[in-house]
Amino acid sequence: MQKRALAVSVAAALLGLAAAALGFAAEHFKHKALVGRSGALRCEYRRTPALGCGILAAALSLSAAVLVTAASGCFSRCGAAAAESGRRRATGRNVLATLAWLLVLASTAMFLYGASRNTGGTGNTFTTVRRRRPGGGSDIDIVCSELRDGVFVSAAIDAAIGIACAIAAYVDIVRHRDRRVTLGGVAMGQPAYPAPVAYPAQPPYGGKQPGGTA
Repeated sequence: MQKRALAVSVAAALLGLAAAALGFAAEHFKHKALVGRSGALRCEYRRTPALGCGILAAALSLSAAVLVTAASGCFSRCGAAAAESGRRRATGRNVLATLAWLLVLASTAMFLYGASRNTGGTGNTFTTVRRRRPGGGSDIDIVCSELRDGVFVSAAIDAAIGIACAIAAYVDIVRHRDRRVTLGGVAMGQPAYPAPVAYPAQPPYGGKQPGGTA
């Protein structure tokens, strides 16, 4: 594989790992968002580092996908390149590329949604819960809503898998192009193997040498 392809793959993998790490960090910080109730029907939240982690993770995952797509030339020529290879292999490559973008876009949406829930401030973001009293009857309690667990973790996993699929499709495209270049050189008259060298036939043992010498 070419050095350029190796550099692109390593860079995309590092971006994906960084996005995943930021996602797990945001999952940890999001638990500090809720302050409590401020008034009868209002909830107060603080801004947490999950806001910056989520936005940066979304940007990194998108950057990795765009980097691999641009390097492979799949913005407009991926379908044509795939058609030149075997149908089964081309289908697998297209599935990987499509799955990569779907997962990256889904992770980006989850990263940004989680970040938006960590901006701080106050609001009427609460739910009512009916609780039973020990002596009978029930009370209605107001509970401030929080970002559910696992949003950032799911986004991190989706981003990592999506970028891995994009890298796999890109590596397959590069190998296919290298194989085409090699086969093209052979077709243009460059032999794949060195031509055999013809040597003159040797006379039998004891026979006369050419020119009448014994």
